[in-house]
Amino acid sequence: MFGDEKTLSNVQNILAKQEADRSSFIAGDLGSGLDVSLKYMMQLYSDTYAVTLDTMNGTARCTTTSEASGESSSNCIEGNGSAESERTENQSEKGIAGIPFLHLPIQVHLHILSYLNASDICRLSATCQQCQSICADELLWRDVLKKEKSSWTELGNTSNPALYEDVNSDLGYKEIYMRCNPHCARQEQFDILSIPRFLWSFIPHKAPKVVMFGPGLDSDTSKIVRKLIGNDESGIFQYQGMFPASQPGSVGTGFNISMNNKAQLGLITLYSGTKRDRTNVNIPNATRADRNKLLRPTAASNNPDGDETDLKYEPIPAVRDLCSGTDAFIFVVDSSASVEELPEGRPELFAMMSERWTPNKAPLLILSCVPDCESSKIPCVDVAEQLAMHRINRTWKMFDANVSTLSGVVEGITWLLEATNRR
Repeated sequence: MFGDEKTLSNVQNILAKQEADRSSFIAGDLGSGLDVSLKYMMQLYSDTYAVTLDTMNGTARCTTTSEASGESSSNCIEGNGSAESERTENQSEKGIAGIPFLHLPIQVHLHILSYLNASDICRLSATCQQCQSICADELLWRDVLKKEKSSWTELGNTSNPALYEDVNSDLGYKEIYMRCNPHCARQEQFDILSIPRFLWSFIPHKAPKVVMFGPGLDSDTSKIVRKLIGNDESGIFQYQGMFPASQPGSVGTGFNISMNNKAQLGLITLYSGTKRDRTNVNIPNATRADRNKLLRPTAASNNPDGDETDLKYEPIPAVRDLCSGTDAFIFVVDSSASVEELPEGRPELFAMMSERWTPNKAPLLILSCVPDCESSKIPCVDVAEQLAMHRINRTWKMFDANVSTLSGVVEGITWLLEATNRR
């Protein structure tokens, strides 16, 4: 009832061949996922192509055969993971051809695309609808974000990847990459320092009061202060004199400096203490925050379960009064130090940036400094993660800076002046 004996025999032969192919594909030791996919494709195309797979060099060669020949050759899968299938008669006039890229499994696509950068992936996604679907894979963009964010030289409060991860954002990894990558960010249309000097003299402007502090002032990057007050051959910053504190005997004495003979600012530097205070060994198990003369413990510090470590310190009253009347802040961190030392500056940062005494509209500039070009540096993304910048609720931006060349310092202060004028 199911047909003659010849038909039944043909059906049985087809089923037996499919079972044998499946068993040979599963049973062998197929190695890595890429080898598995290529060998699977070799079996799928064995009726059309002669496939030669070289697992040592990671290459695959396919030779098309004439459809009119009707002849086939056997496939051989060796125990060392290499496979070779070769047709020897009636080659097509087209010669050598490869397996179409879009016919490969998705695992192979993602493995190949993992070697591309973001711009190449975007170009590939514009070729066809299938490539666009492949290039929109979340795991692919997660790896791209993880790989490329270490090369970024600046970071901001709206372009910090840790912020979106902390709030469990609904944005995909591609959208997060586009928002955080400084090369994809929209450039400002107006640069305040591009105004000619003649016209600048007619513009009424007030020099903002800027407070500079941070652990970078206690290390080799402390030379940045001398660079800013004019001790630099480039002549970018010029010293204009000193100004007194608002109250006699209090903190707040600083320097008036100008940049490119245009923008002016009043710079106040706050050091955590003298060198003797920083190396004081009389306090056992003392942290940098404990030896910091700008801070004092809060009432919550007496309760080990009452607050976080970063919030157990507050500025002394004189510093709090200074913060309430400050227009902007610069936090200097030494990115040539070890990663383990970076969190030591976090209590000082959180204490100074508390909204209880520091206006929320005051912008914050973080200079991730190295003393010279030969020093190795920690990427600014890692610096922001160690300082927990995603918890700072104000406008801020971080720049990689070089103290010897002032690279990144000029860009950072330019941004700080523009952010202050936009308030």
